[in-house]
Amino acid sequence: MPVDKETMENLSQVTRERDIYKLQVAKIQTGYEAKIKELSILKELGETLRLINDLDTRVFWENQLLVLKRSLSFENVTLVLFDHGNQLLDTVAMVGKQTVSEHRQTMEADATKKAFINKEPVVVTDNMVQIEAEAEESGGAILCLPILHNKNCIGILRFRRKETSGFDPNMIRFLSLVSDGIATGIILSRIYGQMIQEEKQRLNLSRFFSATVREKIIDTKENLRLGGERKYVTILFADLQGFTSLSEKIDHQTVVRILNLYFSCMTPIIFRHHGTLDKLMGDGMMAIFGAPLSRKDDPLRAVQTAIDMLQALNQFNEENRNKGWPTLTLTVGINSGEVVAGYIGSEDHMNYTVIGDAVNVAQRIQSVAGSNEILISGPVFNAIQAEMTNITDIIGLKKLPAQPLKGKEKEVEIYLVEVSKHK
Repeated sequence: MPVDKETMENLSQVTRERDIYKLQVAKIQTGYEAKIKELSILKELGETLRLINDLDTRVFWENQLLVLKRSLSFENVTLVLFDHGNQLLDTVAMVGKQTVSEHRQTMEADATKKAFINKEPVVVTDNMVQIEAEAEESGGAILCLPILHNKNCIGILRFRRKETSGFDPNMIRFLSLVSDGIATGIILSRIYGQMIQEEKQRLNLSRFFSATVREKIIDTKENLRLGGERKYVTILFADLQGFTSLSEKIDHQTVVRILNLYFSCMTPIIFRHHGTLDKLMGDGMMAIFGAPLSRKDDPLRAVQTAIDMLQALNQFNEENRNKGWPTLTLTVGINSGEVVAGYIGSEDHMNYTVIGDAVNVAQRIQSVAGSNEILISGPVFNAIQAEMTNITDIIGLKKLPAQPLKGKEKEVEIYLVEVSKHK
């Protein structure tokens, strides 16, 4: 049956509409599948983000980059972060084929720098820069995406594909979303790293300083570093009188138990009065008042610490008498003067301490103290005599005959701190 012209035109119109419809359906399906793939990638990146505190930083970022390389068939994915300390862009992680061509390396470096400065995506193809592809490196395209935080560029996410037309607007839009997620990961990583660093610093500082002093040091954002500064401080030396000879009559395990319990009893007293525990020396202790943080009443707090230590020792003896432990007695010497205070040692192991003649005088004053006596120097006496009403359990200050101390040409003024006895 012959078909007229009008029918043929109608059939052609229907065919064209059908083809257009098929193309639209295919386009919608492709777009839908692309969206599903994008959501899948974002989901996987989010899941790896939860491991940020458990993995080494480089390993964590490599895991993130591997997700992108595997899912989107990139030849190479690189994360470059800005190092504020050295003021340079530093490659922190990379997955895929490494660039060996000097021309390609220059191209990547220039594109990275341009994206960082302009805070905008940069796409570069081999044809644009006319590089001569080496046998092991065919042509391709590079995309550099800025990683932004609070409108500041903190790094670059760089992708390389073999196809010169590998980065269409939709791809750049999606990878820009990925870049925003990477920015969140970077900030979380830095916050976690800072928390770990502060915790390590706090643990190290806890060996020497009270909690109050420790937190103030951390709040000032000053890193622990070797070096010293001149400061006027008050130094306290306390020693268990005759303990060395006593320990020869006791088994070693008991000696260790006694000392551990004794130091556990005395150290909090030093910290309670904001002192710094400089060191433990056998059965002796050295504490500083006025470093690293100075207070007007440093000498007063040192004397109060010594009195509280004597009172605590009396209680210590009472509580442990039934164990058959010997009765412990304490000798204390306190002096004030100028010293050099700071961290001494190596970068791997450092201790906070003070050095100077004032330290030697304090120790020698302690060496002439009698059983359960607190002796102070003239500078300490001058600093506290008008403030004695602010010291608990003090009866008075008794001037003793000036003492010749080893290494000192002149005799040193010494005063006995008279303390009330608790029953």
